[in-house]
This record gives sequence, structure tokens and C-alpha cells, in this order.
Amino acid sequence: MTQSPSRSPQAPSPSPSRLEQLHDYTYRKVAGVLGECQSTQAPINLSVGEPKFGAYDTVGEALAATDPAGWGKYPPVNAGPDLREAVAGWIRRRYELPADMLDTHAHVHPVFGTKEGLFSAILAAVLRKEDRLEKAGKGHLRPLIVLPNPLYHVYVGAALTSGAEICYAPCTPATDFAPDLAVVAEEDWDRVALVIATNPGNPTGTLLPAAFLRAAIERARRHDFTFLSDECYSELYCDTKPVGAFEVCRDLGGGLENVWVVNSLSKRSGLPGLRSGFVAGDADRLEDLYYLRAYGGAQTPVGLQEAAIALWQDEAHVAAFRRRYAAINQVASDVLGDLPGFRAPEAGFVLWLPVSGGDGDAVARRLWQEQAVRTLPGSILSRPMPDGSKPGQGFVRFALVYPEDVTREALLRCRDILG
Repeated sequence: MTQSPSRSPQAPSPSPSRLEQLHDYTYRKVAGVLGECQSTQAPINLSVGEPKFGAYDTVGEALAATDPAGWGKYPPVNAGPDLREAVAGWIRRRYELPADMLDTHAHVHPVFGTKEGLFSAILAAVLRKEDRLEKAGKGHLRPLIVLPNPLYHVYVGAALTSGAEICYAPCTPATDFAPDLAVVAEEDWDRVALVIATNPGNPTGTLLPAAFLRAAIERARRHDFTFLSDECYSELYCDTKPVGAFEVCRDLGGGLENVWVVNSLSKRSGLPGLRSGFVAGDADRLEDLYYLRAYGGAQTPVGLQEAAIALWQDEAHVAAFRRRYAAINQVASDVLGDLPGFRAPEAGFVLWLPVSGGDGDAVARRLWQEQAVRTLPGSILSRPMPDGSKPGQGFVRFALVYPEDVTREALLRCRDILG
């Protein structure tokens, strides 16, 4: 009898490279998960957080009044002094800071939208930690970045590009959707370069308590890392104004060491196309960011800076938007409020809804194919934890960005599928 040749053990599949992981882009995955729409109804897209109303009159008037000569100038890396002052004034008013706590030129760095600003900030934080580890004789250690999970995809792209190790902190009902920082081993904190918290949460729509922010800031100062509070949805709150990291810094004595806050006009003023945001806080770390962005950052054109100044100085349109979003969120409560696990957004316009059966992909697929309502399955916004689970797997995200009548129609279409 002839013996079958022995087979060599199969080699494990290699882990995807960082470049291959960059191709795992959130919004390119959506079509593959949802498939083709089979409905004859008009599509309604609730998958993208793009406001359908904004401060168009204000920005139109401001742009019309700009000096055309400004378009012939290279913008400064950290914008002009007038925009920095407008942003600094807004920060002082919003967080009720003492006049001497925030230096306009040292603590405020305008960016060309927070997408680019966040990407650059993450790279700068990792470079700084690499430098500090090397100087401490610990250059063999790899910097670590702690990211919320689920999360904004830009965090992942920048972290992968930086070469740092990524630790995902799950945001689940068990922690009231705050990042669970207990996933970081105590011996690893000294190599942490950056911890990011999104407040209000995206996609969870929840608010972080002051106690969480305080503990994170104190830990950042003990272990010399950057704590970045992404507060881009902070002004679209419902009943409770979110506590910001700067308020916690104020109550801790007024220093901004180890803390960065990010915000923009994209959500606050409904103008993502204007590309006006900022990174503010620790002056020494902002100097690192300045030099990194001097090489490759996108600067805000002078004409757009002039329009942004008018918007940072105006609160009337923001109050009006808050009322509109409150009415839209009320529609969601009216239509879906009796579903198990329903929780209206505490701030922002994102509804993070748990689905029965725990398969957000299947539910989102049915919503699109049967009812022509496009949403985001929570798995797409999540990254695998060490055990293979995804914190967003049992959720679907609805971006409530349409007026009340369109929102009501979309959610009524979804109602039977959701239970």
C-alpha cells in the first residue's frame, strides 16, 4: 500500500500590512455590506453626518465682503492673528475661562478642518513620544495610541500611518459608552503617546462626565502623554451642555499641560465645506504640531479665514440649530422611542441604536434593500478587539441630518424592520 505523502503544517496567514489596513476604509466598505437597493422608494441617506442646513447667509455675506487680494497670498501655517483671536474668544466664552488662562498665540492653532488637524495632531503626538522614549534610553519601546472603539475613521488612518501600536478602548453600555481605559496594562502607560476621547461621542451621542475627563488628564500628566478631547459635536446639545476638557483644566488649577481640545464649524455651524477648525491647548505640544504642519499641512485660505471669523463670533445661528436638532431628535423619540435600548442623542445628530438579534449588518442591509434608507452598520465603525468582537456589531447608526418631515418618513419606513 502506498503511503500518502505527509503534508507540511500550513503557515498562518500573515497579518495585513499597515498599507493594506489603510485600504480597509470605512466608507468604501458600506456598499459591500448593504448590497443593492431593491426598493422603488426615493432613497434617503442617513449614513453620512453631513448637515442639510447651515449658516449659509452669514458665510455668504462674509465671503462676499472678503478682500480678493487675500486669495493671492500664502496663508500662515497657524492662520492669521484675527482668526486665532476669534477662536480664542469663543473658547474663553464657551468654557468660562479666566482671561489669563488661554494665550491667543501660544494655545490656539487653527487648522483646515479637523480631519486634517486630527491626522497631523496624532502624528505629532507619536513623534514626541518617540523622542522622549529615545532620550530616556527606552528607544526600543514602541509608542502606544489609545483610541475609542467604535470611532471616527481618521483616528485609525493617522495611527496606522504613525507606526504606533494601537490599543482600542471599547465604548459599550457597560461603561455608559465611555472609553474603557482599563484595557491598557499599567506597565504600558509610560509608552502611551496619545489618548483620544470623543465628547460628545461619535457615534454614540453620549456625554463624558467631568470625572472621566479629570482622571484622563491627571493620568496624562503623570505619564507624559497627550490627552486629546475631540469636541466637534459639543454645541449641538439637547438638555445638558457638555463639560469640556478646558473646564476640567480650569478646575484643576488652570494649566493646559498635556491637553488638546479639537473643535470646528462643520457641525456647530453646519458648514463642513468651510474647513475651519482648531487644535488648542498645551503650547509646547502645539509647537510640535506647527512644525509638522509647516511641512505638509493644508493651510486655511485668507478669504475663508475672514468668513470663519464672523461665524466663531456669532452664537445666534448655533442656538437656532440646537432648536432644530432638538425637534429632529424628538421625531426619532416619537417614532422609535419604545424600542428596547433606544436612547436619544444627548448631543449631536447621531442615533446609535441597538438592534434585536445583535446583527447590525443584517438590519442595515434590510433597511437599505427593502426601504431605501441608507444607514451605517455599527461593525463598520468598529475595529476588532483582541477576542475578535466588535463593540458596534449590534448597533446601527442613523445620522439625523434632514428636516423633521424627511426624518419622520425615513424612520417610519424603518420601524417594522427595527421591531
